[in-house]
Amino acid sequence: MSPRIVVAGYDARGTGAAAAVAREMADSIGGAVDVVVLVPSAIPGTVEAFVEEAGLAGRAERVVAYELPPGHAYSGVTVADALVDAAAGNDVSAVVLADGPFAREAAARTAVRLDGACASMCSTVEAVAGNLVSVTRPAYGGVALAHLTLKASPAVVVLAPGGASAGTATGGAAPAVERKALTVSEVAGRVTVLDETPVVKTCDLEHAKVVVSVGRGFAKPADLEIIDDLVGLLDAEVGCSRPIAEDFKWLAKEHLVGLTGATVTPDLYLALGISGQVQHLAGIKGAKIVAAVNSDGRSPILKNADYALVGDLYKVVPALTEHLRKRKANGGAGG
Repeated sequence: MSPRIVVAGYDARGTGAAAAVAREMADSIGGAVDVVVLVPSAIPGTVEAFVEEAGLAGRAERVVAYELPPGHAYSGVTVADALVDAAAGNDVSAVVLADGPFAREAAARTAVRLDGACASMCSTVEAVAGNLVSVTRPAYGGVALAHLTLKASPAVVVLAPGGASAGTATGGAAPAVERKALTVSEVAGRVTVLDETPVVKTCDLEHAKVVVSVGRGFAKPADLEIIDDLVGLLDAEVGCSRPIAEDFKWLAKEHLVGLTGATVTPDLYLALGISGQVQHLAGIKGAKIVAAVNSDGRSPILKNADYALVGDLYKVVPALTEHLRKRKANGGAGG
């Protein structure tokens, strides 16, 4: 029997990214990919729409859609229940989860119940000889990378936020869809869901192509307005360092970039007035280009930037904004 890799994600984008990683692993060992989806009810067309949005054609052979029983919601327990059921048998070599709500809890519960190994925040995941899995993940607060071989099988891994991309769907045969009623474990019945309040996100740092991030170089919250036009011209998302979100609360925590916030992988990361402590640098190491502006030439961010400018951000930002505005008016000419 061919080895299988089981995939789960909270949303279509994350599931597609996890399935893309699993497809590469499966191809290297001659295996197959199963995707687990949890649905509140068997609404016609819901699963098929999810499969299309996640780009699962050509990436998965099978999608198992588990219908949640009445009174139960998406949680670490219910996701683990679904994964354990989908992994039934001795042919599963890995379980890959996209990072998201309850992903790490679900991974830990799944690994324990399947007598497997577990690793989270994985930036790379590869199948290796002997039905083993090799991963790369941050160590020592993000200042180093650990290369691990998970020797217990199955290996249950959680991808790092923004660490994997679904890329462009290659097409192929649509996966077979199997619908099953989810049998929840006893522990799932200990919690009663009284109400659900959706979280409205105002930014998407993990998938942004450009991020403009602000730090303590700004003197007061009103001064953040000087980046508005710059953000618009660059079609960027706004990020920030820890003091801006947690100490001063000038921006919501969803804008926080770093070890305790979002891990970003943009084409351009522009740091304005950010000193660049190790916790922040851990969140931007996946950026293709880092550009930084800081008045202190000794700031760590300048030493870790591809382009560094020692200067007053209150002068640099308006000048950069005006240059980009003129460049856009000239159709992108002028460098």
